[in-house]
Amino acid sequence: MPVKKTSLAKIFIPLLFLITVLASGCEKQDISGKGFRFPLLTEPRQLDPQVATDSASITLIASLFEGLARLDETGAPQPAAASWTVSSDGLTYTFNLKSSKWSDGSEVTAYDFLFGIQRAVMPSTNSQYAEELFIIKNAREINQGKMDISKLGVKAVDNKTLVVTLTQPDSGFPAKTAMPPYMPCKKSFFEETGGRYGLEAKYVLSNGPFYLKSWVHNESLLLNKHEGYHDAKNILPAAVRYVIGSVDKPVSYLEEGLLDAAQIPSGSVKEAEEKGITVLTHQDSVRMLWMNNSIPALSNSFIRRALRDAIEWEKLYEQFDRDNDIPATGFIPPDSVISPGTKYRPSASPLTPATKPQEAVQYLSRGLEAAGLEKMPALTLICPEDDYSMNIARYIVQSWQKNLSLYFNIETLSPSQLDARVKVGNYQLALYTYTPPDSRAVDVLTAFKTGAVGNYSRFSDSGFDSRLSSLNQNPSKSEVANLEKALWDSCPSVPVSFELTFFGIPKGNSGILVMPFGGGTFGSLFDFRKAGKIEK
Repeated sequence: MPVKKTSLAKIFIPLLFLITVLASGCEKQDISGKGFRFPLLTEPRQLDPQVATDSASITLIASLFEGLARLDETGAPQPAAASWTVSSDGLTYTFNLKSSKWSDGSEVTAYDFLFGIQRAVMPSTNSQYAEELFIIKNAREINQGKMDISKLGVKAVDNKTLVVTLTQPDSGFPAKTAMPPYMPCKKSFFEETGGRYGLEAKYVLSNGPFYLKSWVHNESLLLNKHEGYHDAKNILPAAVRYVIGSVDKPVSYLEEGLLDAAQIPSGSVKEAEEKGITVLTHQDSVRMLWMNNSIPALSNSFIRRALRDAIEWEKLYEQFDRDNDIPATGFIPPDSVISPGTKYRPSASPLTPATKPQEAVQYLSRGLEAAGLEKMPALTLICPEDDYSMNIARYIVQSWQKNLSLYFNIETLSPSQLDARVKVGNYQLALYTYTPPDSRAVDVLTAFKTGAVGNYSRFSDSGFDSRLSSLNQNPSKSEVANLEKALWDSCPSVPVSFELTFFGIPKGNSGILVMPFGGGTFGSLFDFRKAGKIEK
């Protein structure tokens, strides 16, 4: 089924247009001040930007908090809480904060950003995103307990001025400041929560376009417009309600006005378009066969390559719903860019797996010997509990049985259970979809660096780490391609397919941006700041 792609620009109806419509005497009425509704699959775990890792929490954080920068729909950083200048040597960034308030009415200051960044770096916080700040002078050493937090290369000069010193020039640094670990935290409020920061509505203090009005656990969260926000006059919705739970008929909900935006399954795209729903398509995710490299049976690259080359790929591809999955041609998904507006694929050389049973048998033998194993133990492949994913998992396991005489188990899990297991490394093999934290192609590869956020395979290779660290901050396409090929040869995990993700926006809704890669916020897809409605 051909998928109709609509550019983000086409669904963004400027406020000026709405005013013009009203002035012309049209029967449509602008109701931009009304609320919007969006579904969350699971309950947010904690609304603490420095600590939260689950997608539900990050989705809320993106609306409640604001970093120094915010990424636009092209992936380019734009001034948000602050504007900035950079020194001639590229090492020092000076951020000048805009006048803005916390949701309790107090002023947002540079000291709040300083404390938030300090929290993310301090080892006691145990932030999984600490590495995202290692570009800052002394951050790595502080996180490792080798240096005091006072030595961090971040200083609040006064209430409105924050100065950040880097270890080396990084033109991509402003984009990093859009990420949650760089968001502010008011020290006095944090201490007053007594360890309950971000766990209830009353323990959330936000500086973003919305504030948390209420949180009914396992039911919904209500965000109201934050009038103290520096750009409050341009925030159109009065509220955004996030409803917790799966939606069995998203198209019907969108058509009936029960939801104002939602992800929709591929099989419902045609129905949605027939009902006047705008459908947007992203290719920012990779369905990956993850291998836990930390367990002995998968610690050897020969064993991992044996499992990859034993899969009967052509038969597996026949099982794909081509409206939802296309065969992966590497680790880096199609929406990834070398620079804003310039995609890495399709011009990058494809890395396509091939079925090679004889080579796979030889790889397995060499790998077992190198790992000191007499035989391959029986492993378990965990996967989503839906029929489609189960079928893909079944074909993979059957390939291993046929070509390697390996009899592995399959365990199905709910989305939340699968997510939790993979992220903490509580698995052997997993069929799990990965969405990179931002649009830069090189950052997909960064996720495989030793100890990095998103390194769900627990892959560790000093040679790869060294090559990654030696890259220029703005590497060329060929440099990224060479490193992707090196990762392919090490085979920490296996890209199976690029997933197409579809989003629906009902007729009459405007200004809702759907950001690939979560808009740089590790999971937030929808930006409701300029959302409006037109009613007949």
